[in-house]
Amino acid sequence: MLKKMKVVALGVVLLAFVVTQSGCFALVVGAAAGAGGIAWVQGVLEKNLDAPLNKVHVAAQKALKKLKLSVTQDIKDTHSAKLQSQYSDGKDVTINIEAITEKTCRVKIRVGVFGDQERSQSILDALERYL
Repeated sequence: MLKKMKVVALGVVLLAFVVTQSGCFALVVGAAAGAGGIAWVQGVLEKNLDAPLNKVHVAAQKALKKLKLSVTQDIKDTHSAKLQSQYSDGKDVTINIEAITEKTCRVKIRVGVFGDQERSQSILDALERYL
């Protein structure tokens, strides 16, 4: 029993070290807010959605079309999807969708090199309207 407790304690310490040193601490804190919480981490807007990958992928396509952003790349497999576009001012748009379960997925949106939170949020808002 004592050995098991030591292993668990070591695991917790190692996890805390990795999280605080990897730059993902804000993401973990944001994720703790719940499945629907939004996180802005290093120029990327992230949100977990209660919808399957296929539905979110179609919603992302429709959102880009609604915002008059043409899709320049659209790659999808059974566990993820990636869409790319570009604003007229040259800022690139990347939407990554990762399946978490069959009924939930994580969306990551980056606009530009350093991120544009306002534009990323407008894309997410448009995407969510199609879910």
